[in-house]
Amino acid sequence: MTIAASSHPLAALATPVNRASPMPAWAQVHRDLKGLIDQAADIGEQLPTELDLAAIYGISRITIRQALAALAQDGYVERRHGTGTFVADRPPLIQHDFGLLIPWRDRFRAAGEDAQSIHLVGGADEKEPFELAKELEPAERDQPRLHLKRLHKVNGRPIGLTDSWLAGRAARLLEGVELIEGSLSKTLEPLGVSSTETHHFLEVRTVTRAEASLLQTSEDGTLFVDWSIGRADGELIETSRTVWLGSRVRFHYAVSA
Repeated sequence: MTIAASSHPLAALATPVNRASPMPAWAQVHRDLKGLIDQAADIGEQLPTELDLAAIYGISRITIRQALAALAQDGYVERRHGTGTFVADRPPLIQHDFGLLIPWRDRFRAAGEDAQSIHLVGGADEKEPFELAKELEPAERDQPRLHLKRLHKVNGRPIGLTDSWLAGRAARLLEGVELIEGSLSKTLEPLGVSSTETHHFLEVRTVTRAEASLLQTSEDGTLFVDWSIGRADGELIETSRTVWLGSRVRFHYAVSA
């Protein structure tokens, strides 16, 4: 049974659309409903109708449809033709552990999950970002780079992307080579090349349009960004940028006394 908009618990908690905000109205509603579902909605609960949501937020039904479509894409709601929109039983967040020596794909596979990295080929090469280049020595910045991109999935759902910029021996060895299981380390190690020291820099930002398309999420999504620089005996091997989708991944680490 559909609950009237005025009596639906989400109606009283909804944040009105800010028309002065640079964020599109549909993205504001998408963000607001996502937070309200997390806080106050039960699995299987029916949301107000598109017409009622349009009245609650003071926007058009077309804009509401955009927000609901993005929520469905994120796995937050299930849209049933002729019936309405319902809170979905969302898959649990993927837990990524810092500091583990076992590759993340192998760890998930051992637990019975389908984990894979897909080497994306044929796209335009991307230049090494300034955020990485500024951390390198001047001579390292001048070395030619080989750009590789991989899409990470667990149980068919995209959770992250990695862009790598290889230098020196690694770049020469992998020119035109398809990665083994989409893994850079599994491809390089048999060739006698692997990083022995890696530095990481972490930050949080919103997803770009290109990333949203590959990760199958809305353009207001939040990313965990891991910048890294790998060297072997002082020789630059790789710089990389890995983005993990905040709505699908959480991080875990333990500290021992």
